[in-house]
Amino acid sequence: MENSKFNYRFTAVLLFLSAIMINAGYLMRPVQLQDAFNLASLLTAHDNQTLFIWSFRVLVFGVFLGIMGLFSLGSLMRISPAHPILNPGIIVCCLALFVGTTAEAYFMHMGAWAGWKASTLAAAEQEPFVKTLEVTYEWVLCLRRMGYMFFCLGFLPMGIGIIRDSFLPKWLGYFAVIFGAAGITIMLIWDSSTAFYEYVRYAYTLFFAIIAVKIWNK
Repeated sequence: MENSKFNYRFTAVLLFLSAIMINAGYLMRPVQLQDAFNLASLLTAHDNQTLFIWSFRVLVFGVFLGIMGLFSLGSLMRISPAHPILNPGIIVCCLALFVGTTAEAYFMHMGAWAGWKASTLAAAEQEPFVKTLEVTYEWVLCLRRMGYMFFCLGFLPMGIGIIRDSFLPKWLGYFAVIFGAAGITIMLIWDSSTAFYEYVRYAYTLFFAIIAVKIWNK
């Protein structure tokens, strides 16, 4: 059965909104707590609490719209011979987005709660309080790393599926495969560095936006 124009445009809107909202969420943020988890950052988050919390709300809603959009994309290609290749990639990417968003929820809560808590303490008590959060912060960093790493893993079968089908441009599939393989390699070699995460985010949101435009025009 052929997909209707509404189905195409529904998927396109989900993916395009996701791309916009994920990047907007990061750009709105008054402090990147995930990259600088210290007293100064927590107090900055507290001083700009409303904007800080809303930046995460925009981001998280954007991520879940992206998950919906990827599942919808898989449904559009359900009769494709490439579906058994594409679909596992979509599932892994969605799980990776969920894991990464769980980490982001931690940073939102810590910015709101820990920032407020630190502001109520005497100056001599603030740094010791922040140090008590170090263990959970390191654990959440692992979740964040898993999110980006395994999104790159999911990119590989997604790209192969796109290459083996005519629904989307093949160059988009090659982009996914090359970036996915490069991302995994870089994050395995420089496993303690978070600098590459930003490029992964820009890559997959650009991927979402391009797919959205291509599907909208079908």
